[in-house]
Amino acid sequence: MMKAESKRIKQILKNFVMIFVPGLFMIVILASMFIYINIENGKNIIKIRQLNNSEIVGVNVNSIFEDINSDGNIILNSSEMKAYVSNSSEVINRDELKRIFSNMMINKKIYDSIRFIGSDGNEKVRVNNGNSGTISVADIDLQYKGDRYYFQEGMKLNPGEIYISPMDLSMKDNEIEIPIKPLIRLVIPIFNDKNERQGILILNYLAQNMLDQIENDSKSSIDMKILLLNEDSYYLLSENSDKDFSFMYENEKEVSFSQEEPAIWQAASNNVSGYFDDGKDLYFYTPIYPLEGYRNLHWVLVGAAPLDTLGIINNVDNRNIVLISVLLIFILFIISLIVAWLLMLKKEASSREKITENIFKNSKEGIMIMDAKANIIYVNKAFSTVSGYSADEVLGKKPIDFKYSEELQAIYSDIWKKVNQEGNWQGEILDERKDGSRYPKYISLSKIFDSKSDSLSSYLEVFEDLTNTRITEEAINKIKHYDQITGLPTQVLFEIKTKEFIKQYDAMAIIVLQVTNFNTLYDNLGKKSGTLLIKEAAQRIQIFLKDEDLLGVLHKDQFVIAHVKNRDKLEIGHLLNKLMTYLKEPVEIENEKVYLNVSMGIAIFQEDSADLDKLIEFANIAKNYAIQTGDNTYVFYEKEIKENYLNNLKLETELRSALENNELSLHYQPQIQVGTEAIIGIEALLRWRNPNLGHVSPVQFIPVAERTELIIPIGNWVLEEAIKQNKKWMELTGRKIVVAVNLSPVQFKKSDLVKIIKELLEKYQLPAELLEIEITENVLVENMVSIRSELEKIKAMGVKVAIDDFGTGYSSLKYLQNLNFDKLKIDREFIKDYPKNDNGNIAKTILNLAGQMQLKVVAEGVETLEQFLFLKENDCDEIQGYYFHKPMSANDFEQLLNKGAHLGKTEDHHLKDD
Repeated sequence: MMKAESKRIKQILKNFVMIFVPGLFMIVILASMFIYINIENGKNIIKIRQLNNSEIVGVNVNSIFEDINSDGNIILNSSEMKAYVSNSSEVINRDELKRIFSNMMINKKIYDSIRFIGSDGNEKVRVNNGNSGTISVADIDLQYKGDRYYFQEGMKLNPGEIYISPMDLSMKDNEIEIPIKPLIRLVIPIFNDKNERQGILILNYLAQNMLDQIENDSKSSIDMKILLLNEDSYYLLSENSDKDFSFMYENEKEVSFSQEEPAIWQAASNNVSGYFDDGKDLYFYTPIYPLEGYRNLHWVLVGAAPLDTLGIINNVDNRNIVLISVLLIFILFIISLIVAWLLMLKKEASSREKITENIFKNSKEGIMIMDAKANIIYVNKAFSTVSGYSADEVLGKKPIDFKYSEELQAIYSDIWKKVNQEGNWQGEILDERKDGSRYPKYISLSKIFDSKSDSLSSYLEVFEDLTNTRITEEAINKIKHYDQITGLPTQVLFEIKTKEFIKQYDAMAIIVLQVTNFNTLYDNLGKKSGTLLIKEAAQRIQIFLKDEDLLGVLHKDQFVIAHVKNRDKLEIGHLLNKLMTYLKEPVEIENEKVYLNVSMGIAIFQEDSADLDKLIEFANIAKNYAIQTGDNTYVFYEKEIKENYLNNLKLETELRSALENNELSLHYQPQIQVGTEAIIGIEALLRWRNPNLGHVSPVQFIPVAERTELIIPIGNWVLEEAIKQNKKWMELTGRKIVVAVNLSPVQFKKSDLVKIIKELLEKYQLPAELLEIEITENVLVENMVSIRSELEKIKAMGVKVAIDDFGTGYSSLKYLQNLNFDKLKIDREFIKDYPKNDNGNIAKTILNLAGQMQLKVVAEGVETLEQFLFLKENDCDEIQGYYFHKPMSANDFEQLLNKGAHLGKTEDHHLKDD
């Protein structure tokens, strides 16, 4: 019922779409056209207003500079100026010149200062604008300005010419004056009666007046923002005052209009007026010259009018167009719906006859209709296809007439008996075709009664051939129970068979085996080679199993073994050692040798559990624990292993979010120069405090981070945090201290350390010599060829390199000397027991060898005075340990630096860390 209703709805929707969509398309097109025309008209109005505004601004700016030029000429042609030029040594002439300067500034109130600078570049007369009036600058305070650009430009001028300087900010003692004063300097050359150059007159115009005038001229009915830019695209006037005059500030020189709007600036920089539409705002730009005919200086006026005022929401005309369109769409919707309904009714009426006619004919199920006496009166095509009988062969006969086996006749007799008693029967039987072959089929046989007389009118049999269904079920069963690659039982079949083993055998071990590097090999070699590897692994495992043992597949890279008749762990261990040795032998794939890494876990039947699911679970836990503790090994399940595995798993889970949740921090332990006992460096030590686990030791979480490769983002964070913090300390205290950071071998293998270190040093502007990286000697020896190249690049930047924990690994100075490192760190194991339980010979030997090789040595773990004196006597260079300082937070170390700490030793140097 619901499907039929859904079909009717779909037909109505189809008809509706055919009518509604073209009409909707036409309405939308027409509405869009009207809105577009309205928007373009609005843009033209904005353009006219912007043009008018720019003309007003241009006229007013010209007026301002004509007034300034006029003021300059008044002073230039004044008797006071002529008297001073004729005899500058007369005090009265100088005073009179100061007076006319002062009067001009008081009257106009637009000048910051007026000056006369002689031809020698020295200020002769200067009057400044003060808080309560003008201030005449004393002779002793007059300055030399011969090196200023405006002086040099002014000295090039001929009589009647002027020079107008670019707008900048007033400076005082080489610092920007606060509050800021935008200035423009108008320069007029001064000549005596003999036309000899005497100097220049400079009027320092307070340009904020011009900026205010421009801003006031630009106010209009449209919400338009105004920008004034200099010739280099820097802001002089903008909505954000922080951007203005950024070229005057060393750290803000990149803040410019050309950086923020390069396309608009490219058009505006051609000294022509124009428009630019970026979709959000309509820009108008035009050059503004200070004076008519003066082309040595110009500014760019940019007006930006928001286009959202022309949009549908903010524009009344556009809203009306949309409302009319919506009304037309609604009317079209109603008409389309009514017509679609009528078309559907018409189509239904014509299609019912076709549907009824085709149901029986095209049904995939066999259909047979019999009259009230059970004589066949109709069969469809599917009946003939399945049974092999044509319609002519069966019409007029009873179904039982062509059932030849006694067994089948008995079944049909029983079925008909139940139908006559109960009205219907359905179920599965094994029928036979015309050729005698048997096939499974599902049959449904029912009585059909006349709707008017309620008497039996016919019988209806509908049946389905289940042959393909059975074939599919068998195929599914095979896929479900057997691995497609190896042909081995899947976990489902393995468990079924192993449960039978449990009934037969008292002794059994469940072994889970994983090829741990399969994913890496698969990614590198491809699917085909990965398939060959798994097949080879399965074949090698099979060699070591007894005939009654069972090998199955858990996952693509995991096998499970039921090893029966054995619970002796020693014997099982011998077997697994041999198996692991054989599995680790190279596999040749396409002329290339490939090696498998394998980890195994074992659970013993009855000893660990009698339940198969538990045994597989425990073996899997043991296998995972083997992976955690080190690859290519096997582990027997024990309760402690599960606890350790779950703890490690929990630690790994928490560690994955530690960086994001800001749970990691750095502590810093000072490094002391032995001779001076001064702090010359620090080592950055990673700490983790988790809300659930508390303080977690690096000994616990660093191996997990390396195994899961979380050490890469964590290590990058440590590097950046240490560099950033050291830069902060350098700026605060002025002291240059080397910060040492430990690097993991995983970082060398899995990340571009050279690039990371270079980018961080550049980002925080920390000198490279103030960073030291520490790596263990074992890492170097194991990866000498690959790491040497990276270390050389790191050292080329100026970064120092130290060998950490020296003496705990290969300890071959001769082997490591080719790496050209800067220092080595003696591990605390060779210091901590001196002098009670250690005579210090090993530490002394390392110090002597390092001295011969001219290497600096840092001793770790120095906790007592005796240890310090011993190391000092044996020429150790640097000391690190609790005798001087425990590891401390960044704030604590900063306080230590602020105190001007020289000695590393603290009053309280007890040996327990926080």
